[in-house]
Amino acid sequence: MSAATSRTDRERGERLRASLRGPGVPSRRLRDELLVDEIPEHAALASTPQDPSWHPEGDVLVHSLWAADLAALHADGADASADARELLVLAALWHDIGKPDTTARRDGRITSYGHAERGAEIAVALGRRLGLPQPLVRAASAIIATHMAHVSVRGRPSAKAVRRLRAAGTSLDDWAVVVRCDGDARGAAARPDASVPWLLVAHSLPD
Repeated sequence: MSAATSRTDRERGERLRASLRGPGVPSRRLRDELLVDEIPEHAALASTPQDPSWHPEGDVLVHSLWAADLAALHADGADASADARELLVLAALWHDIGKPDTTARRDGRITSYGHAERGAEIAVALGRRLGLPQPLVRAASAIIATHMAHVSVRGRPSAKAVRRLRAAGTSLDDWAVVVRCDGDARGAAARPDASVPWLLVAHSLPD
């Protein structure tokens, strides 16, 4: 990568951080700053379809931008710091960034098996390329890698499952916000907040 390219990417990273930290609506700022088109990993989301039975709202970009806006609303409503807002919005924006690499049609359905794990890998590489702070990227990638953990558990998770999620390197409260935003950004297909049972178990565990 040339020095000029590195400077361009770092400048994009600075604009991205400003869009995430606020004020304003992240999706609007990202589009105004041309950060959807200029960052290939973002642009790829727009051409990645989703199964309409799970995601009637549209493609992965529509879903991801909506989730990012919901995360910003949560952070602003909680009077969170700019650092906290940045993490929540980035993790929500990138939570499905692995879908372009994993989406396929199987038996007439659109699937994206393994997108969370692939997304965490992409987030680390993209964060490095854009010059984002390492602690921010580590925290966001941990949330991205585990944002589907609740799918494998029906009903109340075990204490072991909750401890395993904690050990993955993410704040359970931050993880819960992104899971909630992911679910709500499905429009008519929105489901009850999948993070609630996990938080209930976590709050019952000794510190």
